[in-house]
Amino acid sequence: MTRLAWAGFLTVVALGLALAATLVPGAPSNVTEATWSQVNTIVGVDLNTSGNTDSAVGTINVCRSVNVNDTFDIDLFVKDVSNINSFEGAFRWDGTKLQVTAISVASPGVAILARTPGSTVQNLSDPVLPNSTGSFLAGALDTAIPKKPETGSGVLARLTLKAIAPGTSRASYTFVLLRDQNEAAIGDLNGNDYFDGLVFNAVIVVGSPCQADQDLDGFTNVEESVDGSELLNATSTPEMCDNADNDKDGQTDEWYDRNPVNGTPDCIDDASDTDNDLTFNPSDNDDDNDGYTDARETYLGTDSLSKCAQTLVYHSAWPLDVDSSRDITVTGDVFQYRGVLGATPGSPNFRKRLDLDGSGDISVTGDVFAFRGRLGETCTP
Repeated sequence: MTRLAWAGFLTVVALGLALAATLVPGAPSNVTEATWSQVNTIVGVDLNTSGNTDSAVGTINVCRSVNVNDTFDIDLFVKDVSNINSFEGAFRWDGTKLQVTAISVASPGVAILARTPGSTVQNLSDPVLPNSTGSFLAGALDTAIPKKPETGSGVLARLTLKAIAPGTSRASYTFVLLRDQNEAAIGDLNGNDYFDGLVFNAVIVVGSPCQADQDLDGFTNVEESVDGSELLNATSTPEMCDNADNDKDGQTDEWYDRNPVNGTPDCIDDASDTDNDLTFNPSDNDDDNDGYTDARETYLGTDSLSKCAQTLVYHSAWPLDVDSSRDITVTGDVFQYRGVLGATPGSPNFRKRLDLDGSGDISVTGDVFAFRGRLGETCTP
């Protein structure tokens, strides 16, 4: 895809046209190529605006149920960013189910680019009259001189949507570009300007309730959003380090080239020994030495190259640490089994993440008993 040329201040029209030219229909997007240590900034769609301000992001909600004719707000957000001065990307949804009727990028107390007094936020978004096309350019630039870049977390843009027909729609922010005060791309690892870190996507259900696992593939909406797979495609599952394109994005084992960074995923890299046990990963069936084989972690959807969550909540690594809190507790981990015992693949409450013995069903003896004698254990990233 064409790299955008930035020189000085760009006009709204020029920037809109430049970005539109890069939005190739069907091209992969939201490919998380960065490891947690490379890019810890998070971008995404939050369907719950409560707790979201110009300096904070509350609990992220990736599924929302609404009724036909409901009008409601959602947020495009950023967490843990440094010196952001502009952003842009394509908000995408099912235009037969929803309309975008308004967007705000400069609301005091809400928009991160408007946080500092004296900011002059220019809306670079597409006109909304309303928009039912299914793709909408959402972006903004602070043109204040001197520049007033922002650091931290907050709302990039607040969108107002209207539900127009029953059904389920994805809500995604794709081809994201974040820029600092020097117009340098934030979170770009491969030189194409696009953000390579984690991007949360979401689903909006019109006329019926949300399900924890909307596509019934064994991975919850949150698990899929965190790992970049499609929430409405059962064949797209979280990407694992297993020489396969699990999430069906056209790339294989993205974000698993960690140590050494040499273009080869660590699970098949003869130079990589993740757990330092003197057995290189291709010959080691438990690369992170957490007691679960690489094959089992691929099934569970946990990171086979990390024995502990690198970031709280969002990184699924140690199989027994279900809530990614870096410790094993009754309330955080064992209680996850309430209401799911006996569940099998294809049922709404089946979670591969909880099927620790890989038997294809969730049971007390095969799964819950794995916690015996382990309560209180902790891990360190």
